[in-house]
Amino acid sequence: LKSKFGPSPESSSSVLFAGIAMSVWGVVKSYNPLKGFGFLTQSDGQDVFVHVSACNGMAPSAGDVVTYDVTMNDKTGKPNASNVQGCTGSAEAAKGGGKGAAGTGTCAGTVKSYSGEKGWGFVEYNGQDIFLHIKNCNGGTPQSGDWLTFDVADAVQGNGKLMAVNISGCTGWSEKGKGKGKGGKGDKGGY
Repeated sequence: LKSKFGPSPESSSSVLFAGIAMSVWGVVKSYNPLKGFGFLTQSDGQDVFVHVSACNGMAPSAGDVVTYDVTMNDKTGKPNASNVQGCTGSAEAAKGGGKGAAGTGTCAGTVKSYSGEKGWGFVEYNGQDIFLHIKNCNGGTPQSGDWLTFDVADAVQGNGKLMAVNISGCTGWSEKGKGKGKGGKGDKGGY
């Protein structure tokens, strides 16, 4: 069988989706919108991790037949799906809820970058990069692509730069006890 999108998933392990060559096809096995991740089952039966940030503004739904590229996660050494096409979930659901409590912030934006080692990064809001620091996150650690709710405050009084505070929606694991935050050097706090 051949459709306008290329060969059917049953006839090939590599397909064309809207004219773009994709390396793999699979079916969404599970997806947790509160955490923003789930798993895909590839045509060979192997499960692959998928994060909502890899789904091009849509959310995966169980049973969706999707095409995607496979990349290896540097931290876990396991395969991750990227450039996922074919998700049918709503774009609003794609924003996830994160690990923290429901956000009360009046602004929303996407994490552009975050350094866990340094404890800070930037969230994109209305075309502007807003500074964020882990100490202002209400549970979880920011990850690139996370959809956050937050309030905006002056980073340093009088300099005109802005920072995010009261941040909710972070999907990474909490990093309590890491970095140079509370307690300083030699602090054995955390877990």
